[in-house]
Amino acid sequence: PHPSPSPPPVLEYVLDADTERRRLGLAPRIAFLARRPWDPEHQLSGTVELPGQRARTCATATFQLQDSIRDKLRPITVTLAYGIRGARTARQSRGTARQSRGAALPPLSPVL
Repeated sequence: PHPSPSPPPVLEYVLDADTERRRLGLAPRIAFLARRPWDPEHQLSGTVELPGQRARTCATATFQLQDSIRDKLRPITVTLAYGIRGARTARQSRGTARQSRGAALPPLSPVL
């Protein structure tokens, strides 16, 4: 078993509804409930702490259909984007100075 990272990584996520429909200039057909004040009604963002290897964690998202929906035949797609909060990009992690032989490596960030 691998040790759990300390502190546990935090996953940031964004659910986005009806992206193709909005790309066409049409209004989204759903609104997420309990979204953050800065999220548009068709998006929900949040965070989930990942407690350890193989541990399951869930986030709940509830949405409601808009009252004036006319397109009831096409599916409502919801996309998910996620990443680790504070994760360094490859460009940021490259050091300018070379490490001397036998020097300790800095702590490694988790990856998805």
